[in-house]
Order: sequence, then C-alpha cells, then structure tokens
Amino acid sequence: MTNTTIGCARCTNRWGGLNTAHCGACHQTFTTTSAFDKHRDGNHAQGTRHCVDPSTVGLVNAGRAYPCWGWPNDGRNPHSADISDETTPQALSPQDA
Repeated sequence: MTNTTIGCARCTNRWGGLNTAHCGACHQTFTTTSAFDKHRDGNHAQGTRHCVDPSTVGLVNAGRAYPCWGWPNDGRNPHSADISDETTPQALSPQDA
C-alpha cells in the first residue's frame, strides 16, 4: 500500500486521508468536514460567509504530521449524537469475572 497525499493547487499544503477537508479560502486543513464547517461563519444567502480562526470555535491542533485542525477528545464531534460511557466495553476486574 502506498502513502498517498492530496494537495491544494493554490497553496503548498498536502494532507492524507479521504475524510480530511481543506479550505480553499484560508487554506487551513481539517480532520473532518464538520470541523471545516465549524470554522465558517456568516450567511450563505447574504453572501457573508467567511473563515474564522479555528481555535476560537473550539477546534484544536489534531497532532498530525501536517498542520490540521480537529475536534478535541479523539476527534469526536461534540455536536454529533452523544456517546455515553455505557456503550463503551469495559474490562472486567478479577472480582467481577
């Protein structure tokens, strides 16, 4: 398997992963389209859409080998369905087994 990267024709940024999103306006890269959407503000109908600093809307450095913004807490989108601890498999302790 080869390591394939994708790049923007209008900047020098390159990234991997088909779920990664790149903004053609500010040239920031995001872990998901929902993280990308979070950095955009304004109204489509009025033509006022614009980029905002990702750190001001709750996004964090994703820790990838290239500059990339994402959701905190292992990339989970805090606006998606709630994932409770009850659905997470837990290891049994010796006294529970």
